[in-house]
Amino acid sequence: MSILRRMVFIVGLLALGASLGLALGSGLYAADLAVVPSHSPSKPHAPKDTSRINGATPLEEFAKGENAACTAWTDGCRTCGKGSDGVFCSNIGIACQPSQPRCTRP
Repeated sequence: MSILRRMVFIVGLLALGASLGLALGSGLYAADLAVVPSHSPSKPHAPKDTSRINGATPLEEFAKGENAACTAWTDGCRTCGKGSDGVFCSNIGIACQPSQPRCTRP
């Protein structure tokens, strides 16, 4: 019974907090926050290209040439494969450091 009481108490606190937030009418959303300009407006920030390791070929092109028989490969962060529509790759995970690509399914 103790666990049930805790659950009811927590849900009650969450509901109270939500109702107080609505009653106060803060109406502050992330879209309402000011945009902070970059430090160097003349040089735009380019996203880091994670599909290349030390100037090597992109992960999507790994299975060309000497690795043509490979049907699935990975760099430890993204997984790619060959399908009837061509090459497909997954998205990179947060804070992942790619390594050298390797074949996972010949």
